[in-house]
Amino acid sequence: MAVTEADLVIQVPHTMGSITLDQYQRYVKVLENNKGAEESDFVGMKFIEIFCDTSLENVNNIHFSVFDEISGILGEAFKQKTPLVRHFKMGDVEFGFIPNIGKMSIGEYIDIEHSIGDWSNVHKAMAVLFRPIKKKKGDKYTIKKYSPTDSTTEAMKQMPLDVVLGARVFFYLLGKDLLSHTLNYLEKEMLKTNNKQISQQMDLLAKSGVGINQFIESLTEMPHRLRKQQK
Repeated sequence: MAVTEADLVIQVPHTMGSITLDQYQRYVKVLENNKGAEESDFVGMKFIEIFCDTSLENVNNIHFSVFDEISGILGEAFKQKTPLVRHFKMGDVEFGFIPNIGKMSIGEYIDIEHSIGDWSNVHKAMAVLFRPIKKKKGDKYTIKKYSPTDSTTEAMKQMPLDVVLGARVFFYLLGKDLLSHTLNYLEKEMLKTNNKQISQQMDLLAKSGVGINQFIESLTEMPHRLRKQQK
């Protein structure tokens, strides 16, 4: 959606699908660096600068009524629901959500749990949950094997924000049940093999309740900050 101010045209995203994860991560960093001043003029200007992909100078030059109009459009975008999106296109590549998340490896689960609650690293979790689709027939598809590199994880910063939020909520809802199931499985394997590596993995997973609690807090904290910023 375009908003015009004199000779300046600002493209304003009206859905979270038009906002990238990278933009949101940059805005979160602004909020973290300005704790206690979320409603300041500077943070409000950065809100528009980042999500409208424009310059701070352009934002500084727009009329107050236009500033208010843009803030309102962005505010409505962040009110939209974000259900789980199972596949999406980024450039020429179609990515698919793990078809059977219950069969993910322990290493995949640990990589997700360590990064999905941290906005600065959530793209690493997305690289586990979403991978390029190899074959697709109807609603069925297969995805590439998990083989993370700096370039593949960094590329996930350009994925749509609504896809990220839908996946985070889905993983949270699944997390506690999956954690319990994984611990039970590892306990059985350890009894059969007396494997020290599995024992270490069990200890790590048992402590992940802390990570899940931090994740829950982040799910409620960020929308609250955005509502304050919209005001």
